[in-house]
Amino acid sequence: MRWLANLFSPPTPEKIAERELQDMRLTLFQAERRLLEAQMQVAYYRDMVAFLEDVAKKGVEDVVDKRRAAAPAASETSSSAQAPRVAPGLTTVPIVPSAA
Repeated sequence: MRWLANLFSPPTPEKIAERELQDMRLTLFQAERRLLEAQMQVAYYRDMVAFLEDVAKKGVEDVVDKRRAAAPAASETSSSAQAPRVAPGLTTVPIVPSAA
C-alpha cells in the first residue's frame, strides 16, 4: 500500500529519515538485549568453570563445605547495599518494562 502512495507523492528525505530512525532504534534495542543476554551467559559459564576447577583441585567435599560456610556470610552481605558487578569497557543499559 505504501508503494502506491509513493507513486503519487514520493517520500521526502525527512520522512525517510524518520522511518530509518525508528528502524535503527529497534535494531539498537535488539543489539543491547543480545549483549545483556551474552553478559549473563558469560557470568554463568565463569561461575561454572570456577566451580568445576575447585572440584577438580580440592574435591567435592572441600568445595561443598566451603560453599556452606560462605552461604550464611553471603546472606548477611546481601542484606546490606552491594555494588553491582560491572564488566570493564561495558556500560549498563537500563531495562524498560514493555507495556504489552
